[in-house]
Amino acid sequence: MPTEDAIGRRDAWWFFLAALIVYTLTSPGATGYDQYARFAKVVLEGSLSLPERPPHLEMAEYEGRAYFTNPPSPAIAMLPFVWLAQFEPLHAWLVKLQGGWELPLGLMQVAVSILLGAVNVGLARVALGRLSLSRAGANWGAALFGFGGIHWYHATVGSVWYFAHVTHALGMWLCIIEWLGKARPALLGLALAVAFWSRMETIVAVPFVLIGRPEQWLLPRADEIIPRFRWRWLFAFAAPLVGVLALNSLYNFVRFGTIENWGYRMLIEKPDVAPLYPYGLLSIKYWPGHVHVLFNAWPIVQGTFPWVLPSVGGTAIWITTPAFLYALRAPLDRLTAACWLGIALFLGILIQHCGTGMTQLGYRFALDFYPLLILLTIRGMDSRARPIRWWHIGIILVSIFINAWSVWVLNILSIQKLW
Repeated sequence: MPTEDAIGRRDAWWFFLAALIVYTLTSPGATGYDQYARFAKVVLEGSLSLPERPPHLEMAEYEGRAYFTNPPSPAIAMLPFVWLAQFEPLHAWLVKLQGGWELPLGLMQVAVSILLGAVNVGLARVALGRLSLSRAGANWGAALFGFGGIHWYHATVGSVWYFAHVTHALGMWLCIIEWLGKARPALLGLALAVAFWSRMETIVAVPFVLIGRPEQWLLPRADEIIPRFRWRWLFAFAAPLVGVLALNSLYNFVRFGTIENWGYRMLIEKPDVAPLYPYGLLSIKYWPGHVHVLFNAWPIVQGTFPWVLPSVGGTAIWITTPAFLYALRAPLDRLTAACWLGIALFLGILIQHCGTGMTQLGYRFALDFYPLLILLTIRGMDSRARPIRWWHIGIILVSIFINAWSVWVLNILSIQKLW
């Protein structure tokens, strides 16, 4: 008889394959916002910038060069694929596919986004298998992440902003798998470093790891009230995080002569867009817009086909994935507290951002904490003592239908409206 772990791994492979097929079939194709693929290409050529900015791309212009502003984890993920594309006969075939003038970088970026998005769905199943859940509960939880939420849409589009969410989810799921398992500190820190160099607000959410597994870094003693720290564990956990912070500072210094994340700030300080961001890059004064999109934004209803369609300005999270309401029913324990802490820490930064994520399906910034929300939701539905019931499956299927409809409208019908 196969072990429970073996069954879980087999299920994870099936989820990966299912997501790979569905994501491929529902993708709109190449993205025009292919900064990460272009970044990978120039890195392989020995540079960190372009001689000039392509007019349609969001890039920082500094001292006559065009620099990539987004954190580089997705570009690092692109490196082996762009490297392989340099060799014949693959190179000639890919250039011919693009019309004979260059590599199809936009298509390649979307392909890697789809691949890693499918990997994320498989990893979600592995992570859920480490909870005290039934096999059915773990499988429905993976289905909820892969097809019942906005990860599906953003992974299939693969533009510069969306691809970053995909690689961030990769880091988060790897972190959670280790967190729910052996909790080896260096691997935890490395996974969070991958997530950080995709979405930098991740650094503030680090405490959720510590709250969830205090036995790893605290050493209680019978003769002392206050437990002692396991310094070796803490140093091993912090080392990859300190390392990626140092790398990020060096990366900025080499480009702009400062350790500050100056590239993104240069974008919003351009005279033609600066009035849109009156309080700079981060300010608590931006919170009303985020709260509106997260909780109050409705889809568009019209009298003609397709009647109901998502607004690319955003749709409330409880509308795109109503199953998330069951997160409120997660058992009151330390794991639940750690997940809610991580969500709160993410939101504490996200609601201060100068933009709310448009264009998007749902509230795409919520993808930062989707893995934690999935854990809470499925724990609110299932346990080995109380397996998932038909009404739980029903609301997951409703969530899948909503996102399938949204992907069909946005990607297949190509109907994208703000209001």
